[in-house]
Amino acid sequence: MIRLLYFSTARASLTTSDVADIVEFSQKNNAERDITGALAFNGRNFCQLLEGEETVVRDLVTAIEKDPRHSGFKIIDEKKVDGRYFADWSMLLVNELDFSKVINAMHA
Repeated sequence: MIRLLYFSTARASLTTSDVADIVEFSQKNNAERDITGALAFNGRNFCQLLEGEETVVRDLVTAIEKDPRHSGFKIIDEKKVDGRYFADWSMLLVNELDFSKVINAMHA
């Protein structure tokens, strides 16, 4: 199992409705893939932490990187883990003030 953290920049025209759609889609699809994590959005940047089996997470990251709703995709950190920090969340949306919680979860 791995935990992976990335940052990216939203395209200028991205709306809060678009972000809600991303979260709704992610919750459904991540649950089907047994991926957990959290997404933070501050109106400009995304910070997302993903947890799950390595090949499944890497396949998802490949798809996320190609998503035209953002650019500047960069994996910040990744590591093998024995358990999940966000075990109860297929995708938790947190506000900009919680960026630090997502980042700190990487080292939990």
